[in-house]
Amino acid sequence: MRLHPAKQVLLHVAVVVSIAMLAFPIVLLVFNSLKTEMDIFTSPMGAPTHVTWENFRHVLAETSFLVNLKNSAIVAFSTVLLSVLVTAPAGYALSRFRFRGRTLFSIWLLATQSFPGIIMVLGLFTVLRTYGLLNRLFGLVIMHTSFSMPFSIWLLKGYFDKIPTALEEAAQIDGCTRLQSLMRIVLPLSVPGLLAVATFSLLLSWNEFFFALVIMRDNAHYTLPVFLSRFLGSGGVVQWGPLSAAALLVSIPVFVLFLLGQRYLVSGLTGGAIK
Repeated sequence: MRLHPAKQVLLHVAVVVSIAMLAFPIVLLVFNSLKTEMDIFTSPMGAPTHVTWENFRHVLAETSFLVNLKNSAIVAFSTVLLSVLVTAPAGYALSRFRFRGRTLFSIWLLATQSFPGIIMVLGLFTVLRTYGLLNRLFGLVIMHTSFSMPFSIWLLKGYFDKIPTALEEAAQIDGCTRLQSLMRIVLPLSVPGLLAVATFSLLLSWNEFFFALVIMRDNAHYTLPVFLSRFLGSGGVVQWGPLSAAALLVSIPVFVLFLLGQRYLVSGLTGGAIK
């Protein structure tokens, strides 16, 4: 259906305004990362009059940014790997097997998404302390994996539902076991769904702040969100230039990965939503 020209104009204006509103914080972050402190206080929302790279040098050379970057990378990619390894078999089991409690378990997966994560902090803190995982990156990996599992299992279940069981039955007639048909047929056909789970888990882990703040005790184990929240200069004064540069550096890796994987993320999410 063709829109009236006036409606088309209004629609384009609305799109341009929305894009400008979304891009403004990023542009402001880039501008402030290239300014001196004096320029920021003089013109906090303007373009830099004199471009300086001193803020980036300060962050990379005089802070623990690289250590915290390594921590975030270890936690995020370990979470991705563990999430895919755990949720793929779970989603397959929910899709293919009929067992007692299957419906209840599916409802429970959805119900967990309706509660705020903060209500779990005391219980999770106690569990991690009991097993000696406080101030350990592996403890944070376990927490982030548990947060991504319910949605990821549900997404993959819907994706596996789209794959005809006749393909697996044909493979089993040719001599494949259930596991072999899963590895050689189902999982290769489910790559968009698996990449959607990986992207979702990566973004969740990379940006998670509250639980990382709760269980980590020293700067050597902080992830990047916690590092940014505690980024202070001498005398406890916030240095807005270096802070903007650090925030921009934190955003670049996930922004690039999202651009590379957005096609799979969209197809995985929509593919798991439609039977």
